[in-house]
Amino acid sequence: MDIVIIGCGAAGGTAAQFARKNNRKALITLYEKGPYSQYSRCGLPYTLSGEVDPDKLIEFSHEWFQKARIDLHLTTPVTKIDFDKQYIYTTNGEKKYDSLIIATGVHSHAPFPIDTKKHSFLRTLDDAHHIQRMATRGTHIAIIGAGPTGLEAAEALIKRGVTVTLIEYYSSLLPTMLDSDMAPIIHDTLMKRELLSLTLNHEVTSIDGDMDIHIKNRKTGDKRTISADFALVASGNTPVLDLVPESMTDRGIIIDERCETSKKNVYAIGDCSQYRDITGAPCLVGLGSIAVRQGKVAGINASGGKAVLPPLLNTRVTKVFDLEIAAVGPLSTGLENPLVSTFRGSSRPLYLPGEEIRVKVMATRKGKLCAAQIIGPGAAQRINAFATAISCNMTLQQFSGIETAYAPVVSPVFLPSTLACEIALRKQ
Repeated sequence: MDIVIIGCGAAGGTAAQFARKNNRKALITLYEKGPYSQYSRCGLPYTLSGEVDPDKLIEFSHEWFQKARIDLHLTTPVTKIDFDKQYIYTTNGEKKYDSLIIATGVHSHAPFPIDTKKHSFLRTLDDAHHIQRMATRGTHIAIIGAGPTGLEAAEALIKRGVTVTLIEYYSSLLPTMLDSDMAPIIHDTLMKRELLSLTLNHEVTSIDGDMDIHIKNRKTGDKRTISADFALVASGNTPVLDLVPESMTDRGIIIDERCETSKKNVYAIGDCSQYRDITGAPCLVGLGSIAVRQGKVAGINASGGKAVLPPLLNTRVTKVFDLEIAAVGPLSTGLENPLVSTFRGSSRPLYLPGEEIRVKVMATRKGKLCAAQIIGPGAAQRINAFATAISCNMTLQQFSGIETAYAPVVSPVFLPSTLACEIALRKQ
């Protein structure tokens, strides 16, 4: 059996590993257009502070793949796929396949031309090295986009003594992660930071050669200019779909629960793929945690096994200036007339000093849990509890009735998550 994989990111590299675990005899060939084997793109923002060496983000070396009898070809882009003859074509030749896994990832994009000397995305190890060279103390760097990457990069650069201006198109921070009513606490936290300024609800219209960044207020239309030494662009990504016909795609390459496309024995995984979320809505894959799970499923299936990917929960988390932020499920705008409740509590009983925890819970009108958002200490593990509950089709009533651990120095009797569910129950 010949298995060919295009892309050695988190998805493609994981697929190769699980294909080998499932089938010791298969011939596995992996093509990567870049010069690096599998590494953690999610770790890139943390290299900008200088605390993490970008090269240490490489998780599996070229030599590791060779020892696993996986034939890895670096700096070898695939230029064409013939789905009828089952061949892929590269800059160095051609290769026949029995099973094909497409993990081509995304293109970072900007609404203006990019000058690679004065602007950079943060998508690759080379990007991280470039930004590190530009980020000297006293430098002013503009970050365009206030999603997780933009906020994490802002914190890392400020640690280096860099002045940061953060520019966001939408009216709130983390717009794809949190509802707008949950974001102000993050805004208030960031506004207290030295070396950081925020500009929300503004569109970047152009950047000229002198690094004057021209922006426009999306509400009033007013225009102004921000001067900086360098720009880090974190305004979004577009799936790489160049190798597949439009009939296989919507916004991404459409896959089923086996990660298989409309072409038999052809799989797609990672950021280039599109699956369904827990509501049944089509959803682009954009999380590394999902990419590796897809890699496992596709690698097993492509090598003759059986594995299934459940609907996506999109469980996500970040931490910015010691503020932990997590969410699971769609935003409220992606749900039809949900029950919604919010609760502001503490990490410990009121008679002991604790940290504020803010919880938002969303459920169907029948009380079935479908989404949650949390800001505060332990947000990741708290959101994991909601993710488990949603996966198990639990209701607000069932979740609020769970017995949880209690000790005054650790946790209150009733968790903020539980109390948020009880508030929602009263609205039924």
